[in-house]
Amino acid sequence: MKILVTGGIKSGKSFFAEKKTLELAKGQTPVYLATAERHDEEMQTKIDKHRRQRKDRFITIEEPLDLLDALGLAEEPALIECMTLWLNNWLHYQKDEDQILGILDRLLALPRDLVFVLNEVGQGIIPDNPLARKYAEWSGRIGATLGSGCEEIWYCVAGHPMRVK
Repeated sequence: MKILVTGGIKSGKSFFAEKKTLELAKGQTPVYLATAERHDEEMQTKIDKHRRQRKDRFITIEEPLDLLDALGLAEEPALIECMTLWLNNWLHYQKDEDQILGILDRLLALPRDLVFVLNEVGQGIIPDNPLARKYAEWSGRIGATLGSGCEEIWYCVAGHPMRVK
């Protein structure tokens, strides 16, 4: 089972995605693949908050770029939090964007349950600089690719998940 959970900032995506991942785990301890990097105090505070909320219900792996290697060959369900930050890291480290869709295809082909979290960034104003436009465009491509490959899509609004697919 592959599930995409999307929505705006602070919309309830993380809470819902964790719940769905624990349901898929059926007694196993699932993996929480965190893509965030600590660039400032605010991000560190967010990371600490997420860790406290997860408690010991997940095996936490922190990897900003190499999702496939981080997941390894294990079979337990995994939550990837979040694909939007992964894209940010990809662009920050000037990785080859042409590899992004191939990585997504390989993730979707893995023989394990995966829950992807993705911020919905394409419903606001069009950014005024090329990098921000590239980011929004690639985020949309990631969402479309994952949405096509996932059995379920959930959109969170004001703490309420709505099933899209």
